[in-house]
Amino acid sequence: MLTSEDNKRLTQVGPGTPLGNFFRRYWIPAAVLEEIKEPGGAPVRVGLLGEKLVAYRDPDGKPGLMKEHCPHRGASLAYGRNEVGGLRCLYHGWKMGTCGKILDMPAEPADTRMKIMLTHGSYPVKEAGGILWTYMGPADKMPPFPEFPWTNLPPEKLLVVKMYQDSNYLQGLEGDLDPAHPNYLHRDFDEAIARQSWTGAGWQSISDLMSDGAPAIHVEETPQLMRVGAVRKTADPAMAYVRTTEWIAPFYTHIATGPHESQLFKAWLPIDDESCFTFYIHHDARKSLDVPAIYANWGHRADPPLYRTPHTVANMHLQDRKMMVDGNFSGVTGAAIQDRAVQESMGPIFDRTQEHLGTSDKAVIFYRRLILRKLREMEQGLELPGTAPGTNFDQRAASVYMPSDAPWQEAVKWIEAQEAGEAQPAGDKERSL
Repeated sequence: MLTSEDNKRLTQVGPGTPLGNFFRRYWIPAAVLEEIKEPGGAPVRVGLLGEKLVAYRDPDGKPGLMKEHCPHRGASLAYGRNEVGGLRCLYHGWKMGTCGKILDMPAEPADTRMKIMLTHGSYPVKEAGGILWTYMGPADKMPPFPEFPWTNLPPEKLLVVKMYQDSNYLQGLEGDLDPAHPNYLHRDFDEAIARQSWTGAGWQSISDLMSDGAPAIHVEETPQLMRVGAVRKTADPAMAYVRTTEWIAPFYTHIATGPHESQLFKAWLPIDDESCFTFYIHHDARKSLDVPAIYANWGHRADPPLYRTPHTVANMHLQDRKMMVDGNFSGVTGAAIQDRAVQESMGPIFDRTQEHLGTSDKAVIFYRRLILRKLREMEQGLELPGTAPGTNFDQRAASVYMPSDAPWQEAVKWIEAQEAGEAQPAGDKERSL
């Protein structure tokens, strides 16, 4: 369990907090591009790390991200006029530029020095992979933009899904750190439901892991952040079923998928201390995505501007108790909603002094200790994970059958060999399969 003080350090994300400062040292998603697709269109509100912002695309097509409230009298720029180079407040006509300069104060004398003395909070942005990214930290600490494998894929091979979650980001992120929970929370009893969910969405790998609900969990630190491996026994003692996830600072993960399956990258984006957005980035460089099957399995389709599904704690996430008898373990439809149900049921920020962690929580424990250490290292001026020039962001997660005596870290080699039609990775020692 955590102390109350450490729980705060791991959940508070506002300006000036240790974790908030840590997150601001990375390029992070601010919005999906569909929210600002129209040049000169209405600005959209963006809640990010405890700050109230607006994103927009000016009439020339240039995107921007700035503080929501005008520095004059505080009127919301979400109502503002979208003009070339920035937003103009409706109240007194002040125009705030994309770069943070005050470009016009028409109600003030022409020679006013206020335009020179004042600036408006704004952040640099970049468009990639259907997402508007931003960097909110010190300019002299800006890291290279992370070129993830999916950021340059064409639309038919990429699906970006944004979904609101009514809890602190950590409760969601730690679900992805937990290799044991799919055997329970995501188990289907009914064969037809199973075919419609995981297998129907092209993820046979989830069905394959259900044979062992107590995997051996391994964790190691990486230059990007950390790697988790879950090794499951199979009916053949010589074979193991291995799932690995790659974690990239500050809150990104490659979710394990099997040979020839579409892949999933996730981001847990804090709005404030008590709510977050989950970005699900489904991608497949080899073929077009089956979008209807993905939505049917995950249940995470949500529309702007709120990106909320109908499922809430108040309506028990539409849980069907009859379905729990012979349908699925949770009585909740959709893998993303199943995750949200248990994570939101904890409340906005769970009191982790009341936890009782076990061996299945090994990766959660490792992550918490690692982030707390990275916060101390940041305060000491040390380099943060994933920020060094030349850092490799071409990771992949894996879910694959492989020899039980092979190192779990080689799962990606084995999945790539199987996708290439090979019995084992090139250069691997002879094995009896």
